[in-house]
Amino acid sequence: MDGCGHDTKGLLVMGATNTPWELDEAFRRRFEKRIYINLPEESSRADMFGQKLADVTHTLTAEELTELGKASHLYSGADIKTVTKEALYMPIRKC
Repeated sequence: MDGCGHDTKGLLVMGATNTPWELDEAFRRRFEKRIYINLPEESSRADMFGQKLADVTHTLTAEELTELGKASHLYSGADIKTVTKEALYMPIRKC
């Protein structure tokens, strides 16, 4: 943080991590406001799976996407992105 925010006119916004407890406590104390953004709900997770697969030919039904939303409890948007990316590579790995 050296050299950052030496004037009073600017605004410093720090986007963090899904593991804020791993940030140094002294570093976190420098920020007055902390905003916690909840993990997505079941329906939002199902929508995210659908969006990630929108440009790909697949055979998943709406009910199966809903099941994916249920099965992905505690997944973040980044987790869903990783899971769908890995799933799309599975046919290539089989070859």
